[in-house]
Amino acid sequence: MVIKYAKLFPDAKVVRRASAGAIGFDVHAYHVVDRIEREHLTDLPITIKQGESVLIGTGIVLAVPFPWDCAVRPRSGIASKNLVQLLNSPGTLDPDYRGEAGILMINLNTVPFTINKDDRVAQLIFTKAEIPNFMEVASVSVLPLTNRNTGGFGSTGVGEILLGDEEYLAEQKKWDRYFMKAAIAASELSDCLRGADKLDGKYVRDAEGRYCGAIRRFGCVIVKDRNIISQGFNHRNIECSEAGGCFREREGLKSGRSNDDGCLHAEEAAIQNHANSGGPSLQGTSLCVNAEPCKKCAKFISGCGISAVIVPLGIYPTNGLPLLIEAGIEIRHV
Repeated sequence: MVIKYAKLFPDAKVVRRASAGAIGFDVHAYHVVDRIEREHLTDLPITIKQGESVLIGTGIVLAVPFPWDCAVRPRSGIASKNLVQLLNSPGTLDPDYRGEAGILMINLNTVPFTINKDDRVAQLIFTKAEIPNFMEVASVSVLPLTNRNTGGFGSTGVGEILLGDEEYLAEQKKWDRYFMKAAIAASELSDCLRGADKLDGKYVRDAEGRYCGAIRRFGCVIVKDRNIISQGFNHRNIECSEAGGCFREREGLKSGRSNDDGCLHAEEAAIQNHANSGGPSLQGTSLCVNAEPCKKCAKFISGCGISAVIVPLGIYPTNGLPLLIEAGIEIRHV
């Protein structure tokens, strides 16, 4: 993301971060601006007394790309040490605003505060904003119900939290268990031959057509807004057949090694099925699978926008889970 800017004055200072780990871009004071006309009022320095406020111009104009939000926030040092804050904190520089970036400052201290030219007076934080669509419904009763219901200002109190994280996590776990059952159901469709029993040289099937003794039945579902948008299960490719047997067993390949050989993994199948169906974006979705993803699948998952991976309780991060954890993806166990 690139933000174009223009200086209104040759000696105006550009916004910049103070350290490599900072997310805020410091902005510098240039002059005092009239609040109504937004024109130059006086040069700096200026001293503001207790309760007084002043609009500081930065001397630059920013073209923030849509739909990015540029929030103007106070610098913690000025606020904590001098009790000087932003009057409209946090302010916003909208993408369609082409005026000078201004900082409205107020002195809440009993001691006068002086603002000098080039002082770092605020910081800009950039985040991408979601632009929602609004849909009118027939009545309030049609809106989704919550335990809080109509409780407004102060309804959650200041003492014990009656409805919060504990309730949310319990509800989340309930849905995780539900979708894990769906993933396990998908795994029953697997035609993987690994470990399957043979009798007189032929693979043995049960009454439902599944290979008896098969040890690598895996299923996966992808969930968005508590709806399954895709599913998959591991299934063999042309390298495996009843005539030739399991390729990995034939070649003596261990689990977690040479994962491009043999069956297509459940996670890969689910992502492929989603792509073939033209489904919604995977951004913010959850993936439920009844085994630990391999390293190859972990790379697929981390590049798709999936935000959480749910695996069975007792699975420890020994293969692909460490890659997902490193990528910042939430891991949940059920």
